[in-house]
Amino acid sequence: MVSVFLVSTLALMAGPASAQAVQLRELEPRRFGYQIGDLVERRAEVDLPTGLRLDRESLPTPRPGASMELREARWEPSPWWRPGGSATLLLRYQVLRSPGTPQLLDLPPVALRFVGGARPQEVRLDGLPILVSPLVPEPPPERRGLGALQPDLPPPLIDTHALRSRLVVEALIAVLAGAVLLGSVLGWPWRRRPKPFDVAWRQMRRLPEPASAVHWRQAMTALHQALDLSAGEALFAPGLDAFLARRPAFAPLRPELERFFELSRRTFFAPGGEAIPELGWLKALCRLARQLERESGR
Repeated sequence: MVSVFLVSTLALMAGPASAQAVQLRELEPRRFGYQIGDLVERRAEVDLPTGLRLDRESLPTPRPGASMELREARWEPSPWWRPGGSATLLLRYQVLRSPGTPQLLDLPPVALRFVGGARPQEVRLDGLPILVSPLVPEPPPERRGLGALQPDLPPPLIDTHALRSRLVVEALIAVLAGAVLLGSVLGWPWRRRPKPFDVAWRQMRRLPEPASAVHWRQAMTALHQALDLSAGEALFAPGLDAFLARRPAFAPLRPELERFFELSRRTFFAPGGEAIPELGWLKALCRLARQLERESGR
């Protein structure tokens, strides 16, 4: 019974004592992959009991070094409205050495002292080795293909046969498309241009009989256009002799052409009172002129 009482009493006494101890938790930094000029940070979280504070004299002082240099030592206490709480220690080092081969360099240990309580307390950050690599690797062995810089390899050749074939096909398609467009606009050189009376006949033969006034005027206009194209000018009755002198193949049509120009005058310049002749006569005149035109070869 006495033994149980003593154990309970010691546990109650030890509880407050352990609760008043400073607790330090280091966030361990990366331990490898450093070169000259790199920065290494050590960060630790410190839980402070109420009433304890850091003795600033125990905080490391930045100073030059041969291999590692402490550049910054910062203590970030907990806010003033939270007595005790958690503070942060930040130590920033810089690598000043470039070894010839990968080498371990030690971050020095740090001892922090805290005052303000019943008795001062001290916590310690142990030394920490980090691996520093050379800035320039060792030269490769002097063997064939491994020593000094080798000449650049020639660029790999790319097979352009498929590309050239495609470009040729596309060029041919473009040329053919351009030729088709040009031919549709300007006409095909091997295609016979329709002769004037051929065109007039194609327009006239579709007209119905007996003809109305509108159809009669369309037929007269088609034959006028054919005569103008054959003469190379606007042809009227006064110019008929000169036209037949230049185109003697149409001389057999003189009586019919004279009648045509007379009917044209009455149709276009004195409309209203004239009787419309049979459209068959005008079609026959155009068909005969078409035949003479073909026989003359012009």
